Amino acid sequence: MDINALIATLKEQLAQSGSTGTLTFEESILSAISVDDAKTILAHIGTAHLMQLPQKEIQFFEWLREHHPLVWNDLWGNDDQDHLYTVGLEFLPLILDPIRGFPICDLMTVENYFFVPDHLIGEDVDFYLEAVKERYIKQETVTVAQLLVLEISMAPIDAWRFSYHHRIEMERVMKAIQDLKEEGMLLHLGKAEDLADFVSFE
Repeated sequence: MDINALIATLKEQLAQSGSTGTLTFEESILSAISVDDAKTILAHIGTAHLMQLPQKEIQFFEWLREHHPLVWNDLWGNDDQDHLYTVGLEFLPLILDPIRGFPICDLMTVENYFFVPDHLIGEDVDFYLEAVKERYIKQETVTVAQLLVLEISMAPIDAWRFSYHHRIEMERVMKAIQDLKEEGMLLHLGKAEDLADFVSFE
């Protein structure tokens, strides 16, 4: 992938007459560029522009609309069809992640379930995590709670993305979250303003 040629193409998109300032990326491009490439794009293009979410993200949010309409409506309910699934270009590096993607961390009418590694707390969490890693490496069965701790330890993730990616019913995910909270190993901040200090898109 010639990143300079891609940047030139994106600039042409923005310069076209009638451009809305919304960039689109083909799936083949997104699968070929790295996070460092994405950061290079942001350095040259800036973060003031919008991008259309790729198809894999749209599929996730259509699943969310069907199974968790209150969450979907909090995220997208006020957007008209022309701007549906359009986000800031600053999210490009996150969208490259094959599991994660556009983060659900700023819900206003529904409780947030977005977790970062710093939300793993308690004296026993390190021992717990190492035991889970060992089981995972050996391809032994892990519980939903163990898998959730492993995912959170690697990078920020929300409960709906976790449910979708691992095909685990949301009721089981919520039960795992509650169990981890009761065991003192997981900090849950449901309000967007409380999460703000933990959310970074760098």
